[in-house]
Amino acid sequence: MGNKIKNSFLAGLAITIPIALTVYVLQFIFKIAITLGGEVSDPLTQLVDVTFPGFDLLSSIIGLMIVIIYLILVGALARNVLGKRVVKWIEKVFKNIPLIGMIYTTSKQIIESLSGGSTNSFQKVVYIQYPRKGIWTLGFVTSESTNESSEEFYHLFVPTTPNPTSGFFLIIPKEDTADAGVDVEEGFRMIVSSGIVSSNKNSIIK
Repeated sequence: MGNKIKNSFLAGLAITIPIALTVYVLQFIFKIAITLGGEVSDPLTQLVDVTFPGFDLLSSIIGLMIVIIYLILVGALARNVLGKRVVKWIEKVFKNIPLIGMIYTTSKQIIESLSGGSTNSFQKVVYIQYPRKGIWTLGFVTSESTNESSEEFYHLFVPTTPNPTSGFFLIIPKEDTADAGVDVEEGFRMIVSSGIVSSNKNSIIK
């Protein structure tokens, strides 16, 4: 009984934390954008009439652009020698904090994989029959392996919908997969949109 409660608790954490982090980050970015929009609204009145119907929206868009430019500058700085040292020091601090270290490391690996900024990026998209035969879903190939009998396997990440930051890791024989015929970016659009954004054709053969 105790192990079941513990496993359920850990499973709940694994599902809830990535979703909560995603929502929190989005809220944080938009809050900063709106705040910056308020700061630029005063000087903006010198160029645009405050009674302009889209004035508030324009201010928020400018705030969002400032956030995007800031992120680009931080990314550029982090790529030089001094910036890399600072980033490594910050990462070391985060990784040494219980739970936070796990969240940080996992989130970073997922973001790097999605952005293609890591050597461990997803290689291709395949269809697999999961969670049972006759039901198909998308799997993202992370690597490959071979057993003692020289049989080849795919290592797959099967994301959940509509939040692709959580999912399942599977090792599956190559012959049990089918090429999805889409690139990684399109595959994730299908996952996030729950299949709404997808082609009306597929390569599944029953």
